[in-house]
Amino acid sequence: MRILEAMFWTEEPGKLLDFYCDRMRFPVVSASEDELAVQAGATRLRFVKRERDSRGVEDNAAAIPYYHFAFNIPENKLDEAKRWIETVTELGREDGKDISRSEAWDSDSVYFMDPAGNILELIARHTMDNAIDRPFDPERDIEGMSEIGMPTKDVVDAVDQLEAIGIRSYQGRSDSFNPVGDEVGMFIVVQPGRRWHFTNLTAECYPFEATVEGIGKLGLSEGERGLRIERE
Repeated sequence: MRILEAMFWTEEPGKLLDFYCDRMRFPVVSASEDELAVQAGATRLRFVKRERDSRGVEDNAAAIPYYHFAFNIPENKLDEAKRWIETVTELGREDGKDISRSEAWDSDSVYFMDPAGNILELIARHTMDNAIDRPFDPERDIEGMSEIGMPTKDVVDAVDQLEAIGIRSYQGRSDSFNPVGDEVGMFIVVQPGRRWHFTNLTAECYPFEATVEGIGKLGLSEGERGLRIERE
């Protein structure tokens, strides 16, 4: 599942320009008071100024939106990527460690935050055939967005809806934590209140948009009964 574009709401897009352009080295597509768009590998990443009457924002209008999303990097370059990102910002830590190891997914990750409070992750998936034999270069080797967190009160129903449009579960079904998609790109469908790894923040429901190759543009928000999908 390739995520071609992702749109997240934020309070002040202009305050993210330095972080994503100068520090993360993502090429700027457009920048204004109302929107910042950058290119993160194969994914166009857009931050749009939150308006109270914007689609779905009223679901959690009193809070400042924040999201969790991850980027794939070459599977053999986590250590080099970690040394680089430490020059950009502070890494998240847990139990004295700053690298998250997943035996189930055969992957290693580092976590950090942007100035808007979004939780970012660089993930090296050892199941992917994407190793490189040169030094890590963030301008070339951040491959694209590989995960977007999708909190919803009814995980089972959300996964049913996503599977109905062609996005299948990854490594089985669960009623509380259920990734859908594949190693290239996935939505992490979780219940609200679950703590995001290597942070003190919990999963909360905020609307976002994602354009998925072969599926199209999806507007994803939380309604009274759970996930709402608007497909274009």
